[in-house]
Amino acid sequence: MSSLRDQLAQVAQNNATVALDRKRRQKLHSASLVYNPKTAATQDYEYIYDTALESFHTLVSLDLRFKVFTNSLFSASSVTIDRNVQTKDQIRDLDNAVNAYLMLISPKWHLTPALHATEWLIRRFQIHIHNAEMLLLSTLNQYQTPVFKRILNIVKLPPLFNPFTNFVRNDKNPTDLTLIKLFNDMDFLKLYSNYLSKIIKQKVTYTNQLLFTTCCFINVIAFNANDEDKLNKLVPLILEISAKLLASDSSDCQMAAHTMLAVLATALPLNKSIIIAATETILANLKEDDARKKALVTISKLFQTLKGVGNVDQLPVKIYKLVDNSFPFEYLLQFLSNENKYSSDKFFTAYIRSVIRYDHDKLSQIVKILRKIKLEKYEVRFIITDLIHLSEVLEDKSQLIDVFEYFISINEGLVLKCLQALNLTGEVFEIRLTTSLFSVKNSAEQSGEDIIKVLDDAKASTANGSAVPFKDFMTKNSEFISTKAESMLLVKDEKFVKLLSLFVEAVSKGYQPGLFLSSFFTTLESRITFVLRIIVSPGSPVALRLISLTQLSKFINGIDEQTDLFSLVPILVTALMDISRSVRSNTKKVLQQIAKRPFTAKYFLSNVLYGENLKVPMLSPKDSKFWLTNFLSDYIVESTDISSLVIPSKNDMVYMLFWCNQALHLPLAYSKTIMLKLLTAVPQYAFTYSKVFEQFMATYITERSSWETKCIKNKTNFKDFETAVCAIVAPKEKNSFAIDFLINCLESEYEQLSNIMADRILSLYPTLKFPNQLKIVQSIIDSSVDKELSYDGLETLQSLPLTADIFVSVLKSNTINSEDQTDLTKRRRRRSSTVNKSALQKQDISQIAEAHLKKMTIILETLDKLKVKSNENLLNALFNLLSDLETLDHDGGLPVLYAQETLSSCLLNTISSLKSNNGSMKLPSIRADILVAAIRSSTSPQMQNKLLLVVGALASVSPETILHSVMPIFTFMGAHTIRQDDEFSTLVVERTISTIVPALLKSTEVTNKSDEIEFLLMSFSTAFSHVPKHRRVSLYSTLVRELGPSDVIAPFLFLIAQQYSNCLEKFKIAESKNYIEFFKAFLSKFDILEQLHGFNELFNLVELLDEDSSKNEVAPTRTLFSNGIVNMSKSELFVLKKNDLDFIDKVIGESKSDYYNTSSNLKLRILSTLLDPNIEIEVKNQVRNEFSILLSKTLNAINMTDSLSYDKHSSAGSNDEEAGSESEAEVDQKELKDILFGLLEHVLDLLPIQDFVASILPLLQGNTDESVRHHLTVVTSNKFIEEPMESFETANEILSTLVETTEKASESTQILQVTLNTISSIVTRFGDRLDSHLLVKSMENSCKQLTSKKIELEISSLTVLTTLIQTLGVKTLAFYPKIVPVAISIFKTYQNAKNNLKEQLQLAIVLLFASMIKKIPSFLLSNLQDVFVILFHSDEVADSVRLSVISLIVEHIPLKDVFKTLQKVWTNDVSSSNNSVAVSLFLSMLESAVEAIDKKSATQQSPVFFRLLLNLFEYRSICTFDENSINRIEASVHQIANVYVLKLNDKVFRPLFALVVNWAFNGEGVTNTNMSKEERLMAFYKFYNKTQENLKSIITSYFTYLLEPTNNLLKQFISKETVNVSLRRLVLISLTSSFKYDRDEYWKSTSRFELISESLINQLTNVEDVIGKYLVKAIGSLATNNSGVDEHNKIMSDLMISHMKTSCKTREKFWAVRSMKLIYSKVGDGWLVLLPRLVPIIAELLEDEDEEVEYEVRSGLVKVVESVMGEPFDRYLS
Repeated sequence: MSSLRDQLAQVAQNNATVALDRKRRQKLHSASLVYNPKTAATQDYEYIYDTALESFHTLVSLDLRFKVFTNSLFSASSVTIDRNVQTKDQIRDLDNAVNAYLMLISPKWHLTPALHATEWLIRRFQIHIHNAEMLLLSTLNQYQTPVFKRILNIVKLPPLFNPFTNFVRNDKNPTDLTLIKLFNDMDFLKLYSNYLSKIIKQKVTYTNQLLFTTCCFINVIAFNANDEDKLNKLVPLILEISAKLLASDSSDCQMAAHTMLAVLATALPLNKSIIIAATETILANLKEDDARKKALVTISKLFQTLKGVGNVDQLPVKIYKLVDNSFPFEYLLQFLSNENKYSSDKFFTAYIRSVIRYDHDKLSQIVKILRKIKLEKYEVRFIITDLIHLSEVLEDKSQLIDVFEYFISINEGLVLKCLQALNLTGEVFEIRLTTSLFSVKNSAEQSGEDIIKVLDDAKASTANGSAVPFKDFMTKNSEFISTKAESMLLVKDEKFVKLLSLFVEAVSKGYQPGLFLSSFFTTLESRITFVLRIIVSPGSPVALRLISLTQLSKFINGIDEQTDLFSLVPILVTALMDISRSVRSNTKKVLQQIAKRPFTAKYFLSNVLYGENLKVPMLSPKDSKFWLTNFLSDYIVESTDISSLVIPSKNDMVYMLFWCNQALHLPLAYSKTIMLKLLTAVPQYAFTYSKVFEQFMATYITERSSWETKCIKNKTNFKDFETAVCAIVAPKEKNSFAIDFLINCLESEYEQLSNIMADRILSLYPTLKFPNQLKIVQSIIDSSVDKELSYDGLETLQSLPLTADIFVSVLKSNTINSEDQTDLTKRRRRRSSTVNKSALQKQDISQIAEAHLKKMTIILETLDKLKVKSNENLLNALFNLLSDLETLDHDGGLPVLYAQETLSSCLLNTISSLKSNNGSMKLPSIRADILVAAIRSSTSPQMQNKLLLVVGALASVSPETILHSVMPIFTFMGAHTIRQDDEFSTLVVERTISTIVPALLKSTEVTNKSDEIEFLLMSFSTAFSHVPKHRRVSLYSTLVRELGPSDVIAPFLFLIAQQYSNCLEKFKIAESKNYIEFFKAFLSKFDILEQLHGFNELFNLVELLDEDSSKNEVAPTRTLFSNGIVNMSKSELFVLKKNDLDFIDKVIGESKSDYYNTSSNLKLRILSTLLDPNIEIEVKNQVRNEFSILLSKTLNAINMTDSLSYDKHSSAGSNDEEAGSESEAEVDQKELKDILFGLLEHVLDLLPIQDFVASILPLLQGNTDESVRHHLTVVTSNKFIEEPMESFETANEILSTLVETTEKASESTQILQVTLNTISSIVTRFGDRLDSHLLVKSMENSCKQLTSKKIELEISSLTVLTTLIQTLGVKTLAFYPKIVPVAISIFKTYQNAKNNLKEQLQLAIVLLFASMIKKIPSFLLSNLQDVFVILFHSDEVADSVRLSVISLIVEHIPLKDVFKTLQKVWTNDVSSSNNSVAVSLFLSMLESAVEAIDKKSATQQSPVFFRLLLNLFEYRSICTFDENSINRIEASVHQIANVYVLKLNDKVFRPLFALVVNWAFNGEGVTNTNMSKEERLMAFYKFYNKTQENLKSIITSYFTYLLEPTNNLLKQFISKETVNVSLRRLVLISLTSSFKYDRDEYWKSTSRFELISESLINQLTNVEDVIGKYLVKAIGSLATNNSGVDEHNKIMSDLMISHMKTSCKTREKFWAVRSMKLIYSKVGDGWLVLLPRLVPIIAELLEDEDEEVEYEVRSGLVKVVESVMGEPFDRYLS
């Protein structure tokens, strides 16, 4: 029975749509899927129904299944149906109809009619409330659409859909994580499973819904991947859902189930029974082809998850039949071919084992599966073991042969191990399967033992089974009995194979071999030839071959002595190559047996052995005997190569002919293979013997198929056979039929034959004569073009050792232009003609031309690959071919680009080979104009590059050949090639330059070489901006290096600077920087002399731009000035010059990038040259000379600047315009001067310091321009900053000059300032290493400048004095009066003034005093107060700097003087300044001094410190800061005072403390009379409280000094004479801490206790609420301190009770109760005896009128008392 809650919930659900009031009805009616609530509220049911009915009819037209709802949900009567008044049955029917409709509408929510139709159900039947679950389930897969969001806004969420709560009436759609949370609920999964069952049953599933379901379940599995328990709970549910989906006829449902099962099995491996059941379910209803593949993949994945024992056992028979019916064998093969990405070995192992167990008809086909799948080793072992067991019972064992051959081919050892595990051997198993299988044999085995084993096994098997009498066996197979005296070597393979199988079967059944042979072969000839064929048959088991040898030996004994058995020897010799040692050993015995017989001319079966009436030439008996005897004596069983024994060196021609004939006529493929291998392996084999095989070679290709069939049937390796056949073609072959055979094999349609012969050619080709070589090469080329070859003709061709003559011959035979290109009279290039074009348009000729192009391509590829040793004829032929390709390109329009590129490579290789062999040579027959024309006409940059390389290579071999084409080539390169951004193009240009330019320079035919060079530079520099940025340095450095750096750097620099100028004028700043970066990197490729020389020559070129120089005839005539410079105006020339100099300046100067790239740092290069001891002195002098020239040219340019003038405008302007023009000229000249000064600075910075000083001293000492001297002085300062200390002598030289400058009265302020700054920099760097006389002189001059009244000079002088004091120390004492007073005066002068240099001045003064403090501290004491004042008031100086100076003061100045000075400074300056920073710095200094002072000094200076301390206490009354700032200052003072007190002993501190008490209470020693007593008391008590916290019980007794005053103060608080809450709080805190830290029973003294207790407790009468808690703590602490003294307890109790009486004030009683509660909570046991007196008081208070008092007593005091007594307090009240 359901609970009451459930019943109520059901009632609420049923009445959810019952609305008794209008507002609720309106709200229910306004819930709409389409309209907003306001619109929906105004609509009636008729309107809604009409709209919905129209949409419903649209749905019916789309899907007729909706028609069923015509008479129910969408009937006309539905308008009047009210769900709330329906019966249960009617409601049930309505719900069923709605649910059916929702399941059917699910895939159509994206359609507008679906929304409008469903709108009716929502508005009329409230399905969003009563059918909410089905509505949500049917739309769940639409969770990311607006429709679902609308549904969430109106639906009443069922409990299981709680994860959607946050998305109700929200703009956001549910997330994927929300769906995972939803599906992670087991109850919801069950609900969804039921829903799936319904839609599957109703057949209303659809793809998107199934895809959504699948994804959700996969996400849930993935979400719980690490929770095995949860996965185990999911398994039954997912299996149930999968079963329902699989039961559906829909392929989509089935594939959804497949996916879920596969994912589940991957996440949680299932046991085998579940997987078998799942497999059965999957296969039970598998009908659609779409689902079949997915089903197989799923089954494979399920099986792949199996682990442990039995995971690859055969399938149950029922499952196997289902698999076989669902997946035909061919389907499985196709699946394995296409789906290699899936691991399915376990399923297919189980399937194969099932085939072995149940379905033997498919045994022969399982090899196809095995070849397509990779199995684990253990799986292979299971299958092999099953097959071995099957071989015992299977009738037709031939079905197993292919399978075992496959397993043996991949792992023969494993098969043998499986046999051994079952007590079987390989030989026995071969007998069982009636075939030869194994190739790996034990070398120690013996034939006798093998035979015994075979016979024993056969007998055992016969005994176990029902033995068939031999007579019956013979009768059954009587059709195969041979009665003719025939050679069994000639019998058809089918018959032989059958006889072989019968022989094996007979042996395996235990029949005697002799009985079988004598019964089935009635003649001796047939018996012997049969066993002979078995011996050399690869398909016969080893045991059978041994038996056959034994039988042959017996048969030989039965032949008469007159018959010569040497005719059997050739076949037996081939048996000596058997893999089995036992076979070889027994064969040797048979040969020995034959050797013992007489040799006669009567050969056994001489005319019928190899064919009817086929007479094979034989050896004479004598030769036969000789050969066999020697052979057996030399043969060893272990031998693997017996070719030298077969063809002995003596009488080798006879034996070669004999064995060649034997090889020719042998009908057995295996024996023929062995014999041919033996013959072709001996060195005697030559073309004379290959004639024997002429007919065989002529017919082989046509008969190849029959030979292949023979090999297959006899298990002979056909590839080995064909290799032996191809080897018939002998080295040094001369026979044309053999060459034809070779060519025919290459051109045959058989891939194996072609490849074998192609490999054979590689070894034969070098031994052939030239005509045959040419014939083979030409045939390969022709066949490669004419037909599709079975081998790689091009690879074969490229593998042959072809010579240049071969290529020349081939090229000549394949040429188009017949005219002689080498004829010197025909210098003009052939032009493409209309005749050629029209001819090549014809189809047949066009095809010929295409074939010709293909041939040429093959030839060129081969030549390019081989790189043969070349000659001039080959080069001529290649040039002719270049002309041919142009013809095909221009006239025929054929795609010759690849051929041209390959030809270019061939030309390069050929020229390189000629150069390495012959060096320089003349090639008059070569046409360079062909190359130039090809370069120009080609549209391919790569082709152009390669041809340029050819030009360069040709120039290195024969310069005259290309000399006349130099300019066109370079013009083309400048316009095209150097613009390509690839490594190859760059390499081409560099190589072309490096080859052609030297030829140009060496040539005697070229005049005006400088013009040519400048034209060349202009061609390349014009294309600079188009050259890829990272290619420029390499390209242009190569060009300049080849042209000659000493002559070319300057013109090239000039051209680049001109482009730099153009960029600046066009405001392309970023691009202009690229030129500077480029040229720095460019110059790094040359040595320093070349760089300096280039700069000097560039100055010469720049000078030509001046106005006067422009009239010079040199400038216009130079090629360098032809690109627009000659036509420039004067103003344009001036701008160009200015920008050129700026370019030089930036190239020479250092930048940030030079820090990381030392190679482009000019300064570093000069230094390394001058300082390197390995460089010769002469070179260093040359560097200095070049630098001198550079410096002189720079200075000359500066001197010439003033004389420059130009007119920007026409002279016909007004005076105003002229004035403006002159102003612009002055600005430009100033800019030019600045550039030149910067250049001068950078030039001077290039040299080492010694050379630098030597260069500038004359300039500084002479009458040089002031601006020049100014810049030189600044450069000097910077120069010395990074110099090592060893340069002090050089520094003395420059310092002397600078000191002299400061002495000159005529010098300007600017010069004096920069000079003083430089002196300071030098002194700072070198210190006392400098000449002391110069330093003193500098001091004197600085003191003079200190009084100059010019702030710039004052700052610089102070800086110099600071460094000098730092350096000289005490030696500067004589200048003290000239420095310190003046500095103090200067500070005061500018202290309140506004000046931009004020900060620098204050900093300079502070640093001056800092250096004095450090170096001469004792002499500064007289002005220490002034120093402190300056330090505290240098507002412009950073606080960190001033704090550092404070540290110096504390460290170097005696602390007693520091304290005294601090006291004076505070009194006289800081206290009255209202400067918070000054106060902060003062306290910082005081703190540092207190921390640094030792105890002895602290004792001595204690009076001074405490006077200062009292002054600091008084600061409160005079400062204007806010209260927080004052409190922070006092907190710092208290902290400093406590640190100081810790360094004093009691003897010293006690009188000082008394002094402070007198100051506080009596006003003794007060300096500020305006300070009130209360302010003093507050300051004192703060100090005392802080000290009490630090010293604790040490100063408890000190309270004696303030006991009476404190008592009086407490009384004043009671009497309200003093009303100061803060002061009262401080007093109470002081008493509390004193009581708390009393360790010497100080307060247990009755006199003190009685004195203080009354005053303290009486504070209850009027204590302020804000400090009441402090009074409670004080009283509690006093009670705790005196808890052991009963008298004191009684006194306190009486006093406390007196404040708790009813007559007392309310707050008085309240705080008294609080105090009593604290007392009892702390010392309750001691006060228990006093409780009776307290009980009446408590009783009265419990009935107090004030609720707060009554509550405090009841909940506070009473509870504490009860806890102390351990019993209820009520009993005392009763």
